[in-house]
Order: sequence, then C-alpha cells, then structure tokens
Amino acid sequence: MGFFLHSACKGPEDDVTQLLDGRLARGARTRAAVIDALLALHEDGDLSPTAQRVATRAGVSLRSVYIHFADMEALYTEAADREFERMVQRARLVPADLPLPERLDRFAHGRCTVLEWLAPVTRAAALREHASPVLRSSRARFIASGDDEVRAVFATELSAARDRDRLVQLMHLVASSPAWEALRSDRGLSVRAAEHVVRAGLAAVLQHEGEPPCP
Repeated sequence: MGFFLHSACKGPEDDVTQLLDGRLARGARTRAAVIDALLALHEDGDLSPTAQRVATRAGVSLRSVYIHFADMEALYTEAADREFERMVQRARLVPADLPLPERLDRFAHGRCTVLEWLAPVTRAAALREHASPVLRSSRARFIASGDDEVRAVFATELSAARDRDRLVQLMHLVASSPAWEALRSDRGLSVRAAEHVVRAGLAAVLQHEGEPPCP
C-alpha cells in the first residue's frame, strides 16, 4: 500500500528531476571515460592522439567527445587537473623532524615514484606545451607544488642555507621530470638505479650548500 501511495504522490516535476539527474550522471561518466582514455593512450605510448583515437578508446562517438570538450586543449586541461588531484592524493609528506638520511630516503623514493607514474603524461605534455598556455600553467603548478614539498621536508637545512632559493632550485634540478627522463631514457637506468642517483644528488646538494662559503 505504501508503494502505491508513494507512486501516486509523484508529480511531473519528480520525473523531470530524475531525467535530468540521469543525464548529468551519464554525462559525468562520459567525461571521465574520455579523460581516462586520453591518459591510457599516453601510457601506451600514443603521446599525441587524435580526438577520434580518444573516442575509440573511450568507447564513445567522436561527437560525444566534442559535446563534452570544446577542443583538445579543453580535454588536456581537465586531464592535467585530474593528474594533479591524483598526485596530491598519492603524496605522503615526509615528517620534517626525522633524521636527514631518513628524510632523504623517503623524499627521494616518494618523488621518484611520482615522477615515474607521471612520465607518460609529462612526455605527452612536452609535445604540446609550446602552443598550450594551459599546459604551461599546469607545469608551473606541478613545479610549485614540488618546491613547497622541498621547503616543508627540508626546512631545517633551508633555514641554515647560504641561499635558500638557490637550494630549492638545485633540488628541483636534481629531482624534476627532465632529470628523471634523462636518467630513465637517456641513461637507460632502472627505476631503482635512477632513484639512487636522485638520492645521491640531493644529498650532495644539501652537503654543498651547508658548507661555509669559500674565502
């Protein structure tokens, strides 16, 4: 009896609301599928896929891609936002009160894990950044986030450094995407070997900056 009473109380507005909610949910799923497809293609080595290849991978029509994204730039924008959010979720800030050797170990491992995970997207973005203000802005956001992490983890060392800004820049140089790409692709190092190099580089930079200036 309760079911029939509930059904009888539903009006046209409720039907419209359910219809709109259903369309919004389907639209959100389609958008997510298209972004997932773009990122999956990057991981497979397709660094500059066409909208048609993205649509095929997502299992949707080309028209659906352009219904939800005005152009590929808009798609790349949302993909970059997605990756940044996922990076933040993955991040595990190293406690600043740990001994320096342990902080170096944890920081190097965490940073290199993220750099390896981001490598396909980083390679794809590098092909388009020259013509994409959005991707350049996204890159700047990733760099700023990394610098903030360095300042938090190595606050003690930075407070005693001769030039704090230069120390942050040097640590970025050692533990950045271009450095990681050079170690993994140019030098052909394994993930573990590349991580050891990054850790040694960070330690060397900190040691050098902590030494008294030359007379």
